[in-house]
Amino acid sequence: MARRRAKALPKGKEEDVRTMAGLVTAGIISLVVVISVILAPIPQVGPDEGNLAPDFIADSYNGASWSEYRLSDNYDWDWNGTSDSKWFMIYFMDTDCPYCWVEGDEMSQLHSQWSDRVNFVTVAAELSIPDHDSTRGEIEAFRDKTSYFGCNSDRDDCIDRPGTPNNWPYIDDRSMSIMNKWGLSGTPVSFILEPDGTVAWNKNKHQGQGGDGEELSAALQRLVGDQ
Repeated sequence: MARRRAKALPKGKEEDVRTMAGLVTAGIISLVVVISVILAPIPQVGPDEGNLAPDFIADSYNGASWSEYRLSDNYDWDWNGTSDSKWFMIYFMDTDCPYCWVEGDEMSQLHSQWSDRVNFVTVAAELSIPDHDSTRGEIEAFRDKTSYFGCNSDRDDCIDRPGTPNNWPYIDDRSMSIMNKWGLSGTPVSFILEPDGTVAWNKNKHQGQGGDGEELSAALQRLVGDQ
């Protein structure tokens, strides 16, 4: 018995079917993408280790002029754990803080050792305590080690700061907005961030009560040096 031949669709209807199939396929792909985005974990933002560091936009001094700086603009969002991208060392300080004054030499040495693999960023705050009344001129002089009397609680000329001139960005946070965003009340405090902005080390967690006492230099060696 002869088989019945399937009827061929008219040319116009065949094109309509193909178009409809393409639209359905595109719709399914779009739905999968949307569901993937919805189900993707939202990163926690905060100063704790493992969180995405709080972003900030502020004026930055580079040794010649001030310009807008956004921390996250420097992240490598595609970082996959390799050593190709640079890490970050965020250093919160106050030009009138005596501890920050003393740490000037350590910061210079660490930058000399790690600058090829770590982006250094200093956030210059102004703590609400007596003799802590900084200016942009004082921030510039502290960074550059130029003559400006008023550093270290108005006791010293900035040119006498320990260490060498700091060849990295200094952020103006005299308003304390960044400090508050990071949940900080005192200085100095340092953080190490992975290239994608994830907090890898928080000084307060290691050197505070119950911490393991790990120093910044040791943390850089452990996290960055072993990459």
